[in-house]
Order: sequence, then C-alpha cells, then structure tokens
Amino acid sequence: MKNYEKKSFIQIFLGYFISVTIFILLLGFLYFNQQKTFLMQKTAMNMHQYLTIVKQSNFSYIQDGFSYEAVKNAKVKKQLPQKEGNVYFKAFSNHFIVKIDASIVDKELQEIQNFTILLQVLLILFFAIISFALARKSLKPMVDTISHLDRFVSDLVHDLNTPVTSILLNTKMLKKNASDKELKKIDRIENSAKNISSLYANLEVLLNENTLIKEKFDLSVLITNIIEIYQSLYPNIKFEFLGEPIIVISNQNAMKRIIDNIISNACKYSIDDNPTIFIGFKNNTLTIKDNGKGIKYPEKIFERSYKETESGHGIGMHIVHRLCEQLSHKINIKSESGTIITILF
Repeated sequence: MKNYEKKSFIQIFLGYFISVTIFILLLGFLYFNQQKTFLMQKTAMNMHQYLTIVKQSNFSYIQDGFSYEAVKNAKVKKQLPQKEGNVYFKAFSNHFIVKIDASIVDKELQEIQNFTILLQVLLILFFAIISFALARKSLKPMVDTISHLDRFVSDLVHDLNTPVTSILLNTKMLKKNASDKELKKIDRIENSAKNISSLYANLEVLLNENTLIKEKFDLSVLITNIIEIYQSLYPNIKFEFLGEPIIVISNQNAMKRIIDNIISNACKYSIDDNPTIFIGFKNNTLTIKDNGKGIKYPEKIFERSYKETESGHGIGMHIVHRLCEQLSHKINIKSESGTIITILF
C-alpha cells in the first residue's frame, strides 16, 4: 500500500471507528446509569419489604445485611438510597431509617459495570472490523483510478524521454553550421528541451518514490558531478565545495534529484555580482547556501505549483520536500541574505 493510500485509509477508518466508538461509549454510559437506577429502586423496595416484616414480627425479625434505626422526627426522603460509609440508608417514616450493607449493593453494581465494559469492548472490536472493511471498500475505487492514472503517466513520461533526447542531439548538430542569428533560436529550443528533460527527471523519481531503497554511498561524488554540469551552464557562478568523502545512507537517485533541484534554483536566482553557492557537510547535515535575492515566502516554497516568478514549473522544491519525507531526511529552509537549505540525514 502506497503512502497516499495509507493516509486515505487511516482517515476513512478513523472517521468510521471514532464516530462509532463515541456512540458506543455514550450508550454504555446511559445504560450503566439506567441499570444503576433500577438497582437503587430494587434496593429501596427490599428495604421497604424488610421494614414491613420487622414491624409485623414485633421488631424481632433479623435479616443478614439489613438493619434499622429508630429516630425521632426522621425526614422521609423520596429519593433513592444514599451511601454513607459502609452502608446505604433511606428513611421511610418519621421514626425509622433502614440501612443495608454497602457490599451487597456494590457487588451488584460492580457486576453491572463489568458487563457494560465487556459489552462496550466487544461492540468496539466488532465495529473496528466493520470500519476496516468499509474503509477498504471505500478506498478501492480511488486506488483503482489512481493506479490507472499512475500507469498512464508512467507510460507518458517514458515516451517523453525519446523525443526530448532527439531534440537535444539535433540542436547540437545544428549549432555546428548555424549563424549567430540562428544560434539564438537554437539556444531557445535547447533550453526548452532541457526544461522538459528536467521535468521528466523529476516526474520519473516522483513515480518511484514509494520504492526508494536506502544504501550507503559517497555523497561527495554525486555533488561533484552535479557541480560540473551547472558550472558549464553557469560559468560566472562560483561553487565552494571541498569534495571530501561524505558517506551517507540514502537513495542515490533521489538525492541526485534533491540536490540537482536545489542547485538549479540557486543558480537561476543568484545575483549578478559575484554569485556564489556554498555546499558543506557537518554534523550529519548537508548545507547548500547561495547569496541570491532570497525567497519572499520561504514557508510556501515546498507547496505544489508554488513559484515566485513566471519561470519554472513550481514542482521542483515540492518534489525535494516529498523525497526528503520519504527518505526520513529533515529539510529546513531560511531566506535572509540569500537562501540556506539544510538536510539532516
């Protein structure tokens, strides 16, 4: 089950289960109070019956657990028996108060409570199974639709790579004999093809985000290769990276896409005056810092389709955030004098 399927399943299941559980607990509470009232009414009747027999026997009758007390001007209370210490008591006339051992009533009360709790637990377990089945059934149409869309997008993405590669190869051949005026047009075609190629790489990793396997590798080699590519594209930008071995446990393809997207953004938005991109690794944390114009709303940068300029697709940093979540890498962003992005492994 994929992450989005798990989240949807949990939400639907909890929606059913919590609603039913609250209803069962409420019914259990009402049932217990009703049975407690019936028990107190039954106890009051037993007290009254005991007092009647005592009077008929000329006050010689004895019953285990029951006792009476002659009190002058005792107030006749119509409410149910009240507990005081180890007895329940109730006044029945101006002269008599009947008492009953609390253990007799409390034992029955405890039995009612135990039965109520057992009944609630069994009902909750039963409806948990029902909620599980309903959640699975409710989720199935969505899962089938998304699976169909995933297959369609996957086929589309793979088919997209071939014409893009062909365009890039042909633009290189056309550049050899092109005039200055033609070179500008070819460059625009090449840049558009590279944007599509970058989008293809992002989508390919995104489609496989649920099958990412972690392994140990040297992150510095990956970073060095990415720097070489962007150094050729942006010769005016200075890259500061020591290139010392950085052994991490992650997924190479996902980390390549993460770092590529971050450096790509840093290059696009670097300032013209002495643009510098610093890349460092310390305390198990990768830091990528630029001295560009910064981000106006850094808290929105990881949202899908969010972009602060007309250029770009607004998906690169969203993919960075999703891949970091999938790999359990904590990512933070600060934008003050430039932008600082940290990734904790």
